[in-house]
Amino acid sequence: MMKKFAIAILFISFLLSVNPIMTAASSEVTYYSESEDSLAVKLLGRYTSGAPIDEGGTEIVAYDPNTYLAYSVNGYEKTLDIIDLSGLADGQTEIELEKRIQLNDFGVDAGDLTSVTIAPDSSFIAVSVPAANKVENGHVVFMSTEGDVLTTVEVGALPDMVTITPDGNHVLVANEGEPSEDYSVNPEGSVSIIDVSSGVNEGDHLTVKTATFSDEIIEEDVRKVHPDSTYAEDLEPEYIVVDGTSQFGYVVLQEANAIAKLDIQTGEFLTVKSLGYKDFSLPENKLDASDKDDEINIRNWPVLSLYQPDGMDIVEINGKNYLLTANEGDAQDWDGFSEEKRVKKLVDDYQLNADLFQGYNQEELDKMVEEGLFDDEQLGRLKTSTSHPTNADGKYEAIYGYGGRSFSVWDAETLELVYDSGSEFEELIAEIEPEYFNSNNDEDTFETRSDDKGIEPESVISGEVYGKTYAFTGLERQGGIMVYDMSNPTSPSFDSYFTSRVFQGLDLDVTPASGDVAPEGLTFIQADDSPTEKPILLAAHEVSGTIAAYELGQSSNSLLSELMVDAGELNPSFSPEQMEYQLEVPNEVDEIQLSAMTQSDDAYVLVNGEDPAESITLAEGNNEINVEVIAEDGSISTYTLFVKRLFATVSEQLQLSDNSFIVETDIANLDEQARLNLVFPEDHGEVSDISFTKEQLQQLKDKDITVTIEREDIIVTFNAGSFTDEAPLSLLIETLDQAKFEDGEHALTDIYQLEFTQGDQVVSNFDVPVTLSFQLAETNEAASVYHWNEEDKEWGQVGGTLHDNWISAETDHFSIFTVLDSTALAEGEEDPNGSENVSNGQKEDNNPSTSDEENQEDQEQSTSSSKEEKSNNKLPDTATNMYTFLLIGGCLLLIGMAIVVIRQQKRKISND
Repeated sequence: MMKKFAIAILFISFLLSVNPIMTAASSEVTYYSESEDSLAVKLLGRYTSGAPIDEGGTEIVAYDPNTYLAYSVNGYEKTLDIIDLSGLADGQTEIELEKRIQLNDFGVDAGDLTSVTIAPDSSFIAVSVPAANKVENGHVVFMSTEGDVLTTVEVGALPDMVTITPDGNHVLVANEGEPSEDYSVNPEGSVSIIDVSSGVNEGDHLTVKTATFSDEIIEEDVRKVHPDSTYAEDLEPEYIVVDGTSQFGYVVLQEANAIAKLDIQTGEFLTVKSLGYKDFSLPENKLDASDKDDEINIRNWPVLSLYQPDGMDIVEINGKNYLLTANEGDAQDWDGFSEEKRVKKLVDDYQLNADLFQGYNQEELDKMVEEGLFDDEQLGRLKTSTSHPTNADGKYEAIYGYGGRSFSVWDAETLELVYDSGSEFEELIAEIEPEYFNSNNDEDTFETRSDDKGIEPESVISGEVYGKTYAFTGLERQGGIMVYDMSNPTSPSFDSYFTSRVFQGLDLDVTPASGDVAPEGLTFIQADDSPTEKPILLAAHEVSGTIAAYELGQSSNSLLSELMVDAGELNPSFSPEQMEYQLEVPNEVDEIQLSAMTQSDDAYVLVNGEDPAESITLAEGNNEINVEVIAEDGSISTYTLFVKRLFATVSEQLQLSDNSFIVETDIANLDEQARLNLVFPEDHGEVSDISFTKEQLQQLKDKDITVTIEREDIIVTFNAGSFTDEAPLSLLIETLDQAKFEDGEHALTDIYQLEFTQGDQVVSNFDVPVTLSFQLAETNEAASVYHWNEEDKEWGQVGGTLHDNWISAETDHFSIFTVLDSTALAEGEEDPNGSENVSNGQKEDNNPSTSDEENQEDQEQSTSSSKEEKSNNKLPDTATNMYTFLLIGGCLLLIGMAIVVIRQQKRKISND
């Protein structure tokens, strides 16, 4: 699980707000870890020197726990900046400048200032000051904590670093002694030991010893860079650390790839030991060696690289001292002499020897050379050194590189390597910041440092946070800080990586909006000495000219205790440690609502960066929802929901495979009763055969999906309910020759053979009717769908409904179908007496459409009219008999009535 700590906003209150305020990019810190229990980091505040980008506005920082003041070397202004950290306790985010001491007020001939340290009792500060001409002796200037000059001491050439022993008795100065640009002068490197055991008062004359290098104490495998220089001239002290007893000092000789051990009391070096080579042919040691391959390519190479540390620290763990080194790498590269070359410039000077590598045999090395090892895309661009031994033929037997691209742990007593982080720094950056992998520090770039020294670990410092010791390594080029747990000093473990650099975009220059860039000097403030009563790491960033103050603490809980959705079910079921879930919802669900509860009362939740109370709109198909839990320390755990909103309709352009068109749509993405539209390409040919796998057919049946198969001239719409799920299904659509069918000349469309096949069986009849649609050249009211009756060798009318120039009809069976002009068909077919057949000479289909009913009514009216015409010619026999019967009855009735009248007349006469 990767936990990401993002946007630890300068204002602490923002972290506790439900709706955090987003600040400018330069106010962010991004933190990555692989453990929920990793070190917590908050960006408390920042000091901005005001120097232009990449002008060294801040470099080295010393801190006074008694006053909460810090002292920063400002290379741009050539000043010592005194800044006040006390406001951090009150939530102030801007670290204020208290005072600025100008170099010309130091009272010595000085061209620059390089380093600063403070006495353990805060009685004075000491600043190293090189001469204006760097090959001449420089000075250390002692000041009060208010910045008033107390006294000065002359030291060796180019004092580059100053420190003080834990007991406060000696100030040590690393006199680097760099050569002049033309290499005509190369001063000896040395360490000055200044006795301050009696304190430092204004005007004091302090005693100083100078420790120099003699050949007797230098081990024979220590590298000499310039062949004509003595070891004393060639060795250049870079950094000094002192053990807890103030007995021994350890001095990094960077270019020489060595460490010297100094006896502080005697003022003499005891030994100078080579750090050896890092074998990048070993599995644990890999690097990206080219800036021209346009990819992250971290792999093994036949390269032996010099560790060449810059910054160093000493830590005591379980009663034993260990040296920590940040293995930056550096070359002597002057106008008068340069050891630096690219590998491709020395192709003819190589004769690689497998005996020098643990990871390759000679055959493998020779093959690599044959396959372009010296090309730009491989090792051709890598910067190498010419200051290495050659064989009897004058050939280099290995490719030598600069820097370990790592941090290392060394046994302080034996100076033997006990741990190296291998290729882990580069591998982590490739995972964390892949777009800006091996970036430069003055421009946001991709792998432009791969051919040089990679991320360039510049400085390292250790500190204890809540009982656990951590090592912090600043990456000068990449811009962030690697944190390692030192509980086991012979096998430290990666804890976290954090950075307040903000990448603005590829190939864009670093600007003030880029945040803190290029950590140069690191200062750890333990909790007891901190203005916030919590540990603080100060990081001076040389390129941005800023000092970032990071508060360090125990990680708080950024996990959920509950996560619910109002539609669908999470798969798998929710668990606090499970960070990814699947969710499927019907098409009708176009938004969902999440409900989340945090394990920590002070943590809060954002859903896709917004208020979780808001509903989330879903697009059809795949949706990704991020639920971020932000704890009070700024740490973030991200839960990801992959939500699939099923499709109501999907259209697919069919693809030909093995003489059959296949369906590639994932039917699992379709909703219940969805519609699947399958479209043949224009060049499908005369025969169209489409296949469904057994699994696809099962899904179509289970989801009750309507399938529409479209050609430019015919559309078949069906439901899989008529088919079993025991075998694959195929549909054949074949265009037939009209001349082979009776009345084919009346066809308004092509004649089609339609056939469903499942397994080896033809499926002719359907439980669920199939809809056929045919395209007409133009609208024709007399058009009707017909099927061919193979037994009677005649067309059977199906009917159809017209819509624009398409006609559609349902059928419960498959055979041969076409569309005929029913009027033209009727005119050509009469009964034997010359009149038209009652049914237009055609059989009706068993399943007529609405148009079939209208045709039937027309036929009934025609039949009635025919009967009327026949009645005018001849009455039927039954009608004649009835007529006779009525005629006789009528006559009898008249006779009876006449008799009644006569009788009544006779009675009247009789009465009279």
